[in-house]
Order: sequence, then C-alpha cells, then structure tokens
Amino acid sequence: MAGMCTMVTAAAIAGAPGAFAASTYTMHTDGGDPGGRVTFQPDGDVVNLCDIEADGWAVYLKVTDLTAGKEKYHYTIGGVGRCQTFRASLGGPYDLAEGHVIRFTICLDKDGRDPAYCDTSDWANANWN
Repeated sequence: MAGMCTMVTAAAIAGAPGAFAASTYTMHTDGGDPGGRVTFQPDGDVVNLCDIEADGWAVYLKVTDLTAGKEKYHYTIGGVGRCQTFRASLGGPYDLAEGHVIRFTICLDKDGRDPAYCDTSDWANANWN
C-alpha cells in the first residue's frame, strides 16, 4: 500500500495584520495498518512522533535538512499511545532553518537494526508572510 501523507492548511483571517497560512503536515508508516505517525507544524518547528498501535514495533524518525545536506536528528519511541514532541524552542538540532526543505522519514523498528514500513516526505519549513 502506498504511504499515507496529507497536508492540512487553515488560512488565517484575510487582511489581519501578520496573517499567514498555518500548515500541519501528517505522515504515517507504510503498510495496511500503520503503527506510527509524525506531524510537522512549520510555525515553531513542532514535530510530534507517536506510536499509535500495540504491535510490538517501535517508531523511528529521521529528520534531515535537505537544503543544507545535513541530518538534524533521529529518535525512536515505542509503546502504544507514547509520543514525543520536539520544537524550535529546545534549540540545537530542533530549530530548523526557515525556508529550507526538510525530509522526514518514519519507519517501524522491531529490533533497533532493521527499520521497515518506511515512508518519506519532503516538507518546506516556510512560515513567514
């Protein structure tokens, strides 16, 4: 089954000072019954990684700045309902460069060595007027 990837856009009130389009991107691990989900909100560089199924697999995420050609961070979390949130205010690798294209790769991982059911999307970190 092809990966499930959606983008939801909600426009701010037209004409309001400082109005901009706020986007949240969502992607799931591949497979007929995805076990992991990642969301990315460019405003604040908010990344939320969740294990959404009691399947014995952990969820692995790798975040890469394609524009800079540099891996920013990776993380693994397991246990249905467990989530981890990263944001620019944490500093360091979590503060993603504005205007850059960021690649998100999400996989399921059973043993810490062989990620499977991976999906990848490239999303723009564009959150200015």
